[in-house]
Amino acid sequence: MQIGHRFSADPCGLCGGLEREVLATRGRGHQPLTTAVCCGCGLVSHHPLPSASEIADFYAKEYRVAYKGGFEPKRKHSLRALRGGLYLANRLMPFLHGGARILDIGASSGEFVYVMARSGFDARGIEPNEAYADFARRSYGVAMQTGGFEQAAPADASLHLVTMNHVLEHVADPWQALRRIHAWLAEDGVLFLEVPNLSATHKQVGNIFHRAHIWNFTPETLLLLAWQCGFVPMEHEDTRHTSVVLRKRRDGDVAPIGAGPALAERLVQHMATEAQPIAYFVSGRPFTRRWARLRRNIGEWLICRRHASVRDMADALLTAAPTPRLRVMHQDRATPVGSLAG
Repeated sequence: MQIGHRFSADPCGLCGGLEREVLATRGRGHQPLTTAVCCGCGLVSHHPLPSASEIADFYAKEYRVAYKGGFEPKRKHSLRALRGGLYLANRLMPFLHGGARILDIGASSGEFVYVMARSGFDARGIEPNEAYADFARRSYGVAMQTGGFEQAAPADASLHLVTMNHVLEHVADPWQALRRIHAWLAEDGVLFLEVPNLSATHKQVGNIFHRAHIWNFTPETLLLLAWQCGFVPMEHEDTRHTSVVLRKRRDGDVAPIGAGPALAERLVQHMATEAQPIAYFVSGRPFTRRWARLRRNIGEWLICRRHASVRDMADALLTAAPTPRLRVMHQDRATPVGSLAG
């Protein structure tokens, strides 16, 4: 199939539509990969969709090497994950009480789980890649299960927070995943989701889509998916982005709007214009991105070389955390500030 070709497919899980349009025929590394948009709502995915067994095998053995270049994270990748974990911890703490039970799905090398455990919470993770899960256990001593989403089996209504940080785009069936999480969460529990935002991607089309991301969301399609699975954004969440804290739906909540044919057409136009190689080059982003990457790499190298291990580095970052709430909890294991939001 060629870019722009329209064809019929199985009903879209989001809107039930049958018509798709091809957005791209190649993924990262110029590998063959057909990506299509549902013309009825704007949901973007691989075509055909991979089977659950294909996905499980890929993530258990190949994904981390293909994506990160090794069987264990490089020190700079651990640093980035620790910084991200600190930021996310402070964002989510207002919704949690002391001893809250937390599950991080797709926990990678365990940095967020470590931050939350050291902050006084009952935190654990599940990670499909065997080497990364083992690294998390050895390096941080965290509770980490090896396996995919299907192997997670917490009791219903037993969790206060579930996080899926750049994970939902990888799962075979995001509807099934979110409905299972809905059952696991206590009535006043919260779900954190973050996925790449397709409508805000500033890359050329050949670098946007790749094998690991089965689904490509926009804020509109992500919120509609969450609604269908029983979730709505917490009050005051910025829903213009694809990083959102969600709670369980209640009577009187209003369904999200925006997913539809007009969104699909905007995505088609974006891929045909701004995401083309010439437009990307003229924008200057290839040069600004390289300069920013160089500065970041130098800074990371200076920090990483100061510490004998990633755990030493993690503890140093926790001790120096700029937010008093997180720093105090790290030092004395005090009960976290705030109450569980409903």
